[in-house]
Amino acid sequence: MTIRSAPIIFSPIIPKEPAIIEFTPRRLIWAGPLTAVLANLVNLLFYAVTRALGERYLITIAGPARPAVPMPIVSIVLATSVATVGAMLIFAGLLKITHVPLPPFLSIAAAALLVSFGGPFSLAGDTTLLTKFLLCTMHVLTALTVVAGLICLTRKK
Repeated sequence: MTIRSAPIIFSPIIPKEPAIIEFTPRRLIWAGPLTAVLANLVNLLFYAVTRALGERYLITIAGPARPAVPMPIVSIVLATSVATVGAMLIFAGLLKITHVPLPPFLSIAAAALLVSFGGPFSLAGDTTLLTKFLLCTMHVLTALTVVAGLICLTRKK
């Protein structure tokens, strides 16, 4: 009985060209505000659910000598909206200067997310670690919603 094996052929593997996703910059006019509304709804829903589960979101605003106060909802809406406008401006700039804007946009978004964690973790006083963690979770939710929204809503079909 003879066992035959297939001949081993050494051939270079030629990687396929990655698919280039095309975007429509004009869609940013409505995609940006829509993404801001979606991101705010996601954050406010998360805030409402965690408040219903017992989180009080007590933060010290003006220094450790001040008592902790509940975080105003306006600060959530303002921070989310500013982050969305910033991401939209960066994405619009990248669409203008490069034909492949996705990798640099994702890199900048990831770096901005990591830097944004400094805000919650720099809260002093009576702010609990759980509150800081939940605020960081809001940052992650904002980043995911904004990045996904801008990419999906401005992509050519």
